[in-house]
Amino acid sequence: MAKLEYDELVQLLQDGNIGFLRFMLESDNAESYLEWCGLHGIEPSEESAEFYYDETEIDMLERQLIDDEDYGIWN
Repeated sequence: MAKLEYDELVQLLQDGNIGFLRFMLESDNAESYLEWCGLHGIEPSEESAEFYYDETEIDMLERQLIDDEDYGIWN
């Protein structure tokens, strides 16, 4: 099976065709997610994958906001 692009994975997730666990394991963040699970002593699961996704998306959005502010877009 060919590796799906991030946008394709997001669409599949939003359409309900895959869950958060599959999304995380097939994304470029799979290694980071599995490392995070190990550091927290938890097994990869739908719940932990959804939590990790939510936390990393919030972090990415905050960084984007900061980057945008640095360029004056919000001023």
